[in-house]
Amino acid sequence: MSKSMFDDIDTSQSAGMDAADTKTLRLSSQGLTEAGLASLIRYQEAFLAHAEQPSVGHDALAAAHTLGLQASGLDMKQVDKGLALLRAYSGKRWTALRLRTRLKELEQQTDAVSVEKAQRAREEMHRVEDLEPLARRYGQETLDLLNQEESRLVDLHSRMQKVLHRP
Repeated sequence: MSKSMFDDIDTSQSAGMDAADTKTLRLSSQGLTEAGLASLIRYQEAFLAHAEQPSVGHDALAAAHTLGLQASGLDMKQVDKGLALLRAYSGKRWTALRLRTRLKELEQQTDAVSVEKAQRAREEMHRVEDLEPLARRYGQETLDLLNQEESRLVDLHSRMQKVLHRP
């Protein structure tokens, strides 16, 4: 069988490639201001005010989206990009919160299985707590702004997930 011309290609990621990817992602990401964050929060709150109602029908999410857009004053593209940022940040912070809670529970137990699970949870915490990839992608200023509203954003994220993933 003949050797393929692709056999010698090095497919490992280099630091230079990672830096280029980060720069490209950073250039394509939407910067976030305090006003922009406030608009995204208004979108989520208006969306949830309608979508969390127990008596809404199948078209509830579409109506909630329209109400959210009106409340935010943003266009659909701005909301989509902003919500992607909020999901990335809030999802990571929600996971860290849940992991911290679970770790506290495990640390109160002394059996071997719990000790092993606690060690794995600590290792996972290091990965989950690392916000450097988000800072590289969206900028440290954006991350600092999000950190100021962390508990509110995590709460909104949790509520949005419940609404969007209910049967």
